[in-house]
Amino acid sequence: MRIIKTIFFAGAILCTIASCDNLDNMNQDKKGYETAVPAALMTSAQVNYAYFLTNASVNSNNFRAYVQHWSTSTYTDEANYNQAKRNLGSNHAVLLYRDVLQDLTNAQKQIKAIKALGPVEEAVQKNQLAILEIQIVMTYQTLVDLFGNVAYTEALDIKKFPLPKYDDAKTIYLDLASRLDAAIANLDTANASFDKKAELIFQGNVAKWKVLANSVKLKMGLHLADVDPARAKAMVESAYSSGVMSKEADTALFQYYSSVIDMNPLYDSLVNSSQINIAEFFVNELNAKEDPRRDIFFDPASKINGKYKGAPYAQLVKYVDYSNTGLRLRKETNPGVIFDYTETCFLLADAASRGFNVGADAATYYTKGIEASMKFWGVSDANIQTYLARPDVAFATATGTDKQKIAYQLWIAYYNRGFEAWTEYRRLDYPILVAPPTAVQEANGKVPVRNIYSTSDKTLNAANYEAAAAAIGGDLMTTKIFWDKF
Repeated sequence: MRIIKTIFFAGAILCTIASCDNLDNMNQDKKGYETAVPAALMTSAQVNYAYFLTNASVNSNNFRAYVQHWSTSTYTDEANYNQAKRNLGSNHAVLLYRDVLQDLTNAQKQIKAIKALGPVEEAVQKNQLAILEIQIVMTYQTLVDLFGNVAYTEALDIKKFPLPKYDDAKTIYLDLASRLDAAIANLDTANASFDKKAELIFQGNVAKWKVLANSVKLKMGLHLADVDPARAKAMVESAYSSGVMSKEADTALFQYYSSVIDMNPLYDSLVNSSQINIAEFFVNELNAKEDPRRDIFFDPASKINGKYKGAPYAQLVKYVDYSNTGLRLRKETNPGVIFDYTETCFLLADAASRGFNVGADAATYYTKGIEASMKFWGVSDANIQTYLARPDVAFATATGTDKQKIAYQLWIAYYNRGFEAWTEYRRLDYPILVAPPTAVQEANGKVPVRNIYSTSDKTLNAANYEAAAAAIGGDLMTTKIFWDKF
């Protein structure tokens, strides 16, 4: 008993010395992070931005329907442009502001607060900040391309600006262009950036981020072409000189995996739910030109009487009566596309057709764009050349203006990239898409050229909402974004 008591009191003394009386300390995880580290924040932002571009949920991505690549056999309200029913404005804004921009800017703040231990670490941090900045620019550009005027200078600081004002869309664009230039200048390809496991697009490859940033600059410049030609020309030519995407290996992909939480979100829409058909107009256009991408874009098993048959757009139909999406799109591991070489070729074709100095003429880049698209989808070289030789495809003989030829082939090449397809359709005004007679009255018989603001903005930030709506010409889906002049 005396030995036991001695051990007990000795333990008590040791416990006192070690501050064992503070039991709260025992519940603290000394090794776990209390706040997300910068790399984790960026990873989360990339996941959510890729989701915005890739998913096909009627709650958050109806863009493939707006460009009439797809139609839905069951949920027809969305294909009929009912943006208010599911409050799409709120879904887009919450995802892009809260789940993407907030994480990216917080990651920047944390990195800036870390004192670099020497020039190498300082260079790495500089690259990290620049990569985060490029993604911030891309996300804000997406918001402007969705809504027009949006919260910018007062965004993301709820304590200081609980009710942020909306900034002028063109002013935001020009500032984003300056920020992008600074980010490109800060990239040092001789040094590392994020860990491969944290950066999910290029695995921290700084050289590839520089190419992507220049390609984004190319696109932003062309978006300004009809409203500020001099600035557009300077941006486009600078981007080209600095180095835009020049091969398929430059394409920015977001890889998905077979596990439930990491799979391509299209799997749920295309495999677990039978409601998405190929739209009639798209199928008819590809059938007319015997496009060899059809057997990949569409499911060969869904042919009707030996031919691909598109569903009448925005109408309630039987799913099994029409053709549906290809098997590649139904794979859990099919990567999402952030930006690709194909679109870069067509953007350069557009630039060349406007007289910008981008190293080749419009016909050359137009042909490269078609080739790039077909190779991306696995079309054989022989079939590519057969398609390019068609009089209704070849740049010299296809119908329409140079702008229309480029826009038409870009519309096809943007298959499964709904938001970008819709954006460039609005900018280039081709092909001619006809709104369904069943479209909501607010569409005024037209394909939407804008997403209306969140309904919560009207009540929670009413004064700034009203000012923004008035500034752009009305919170309507028919109100054009500033760069959409024609």
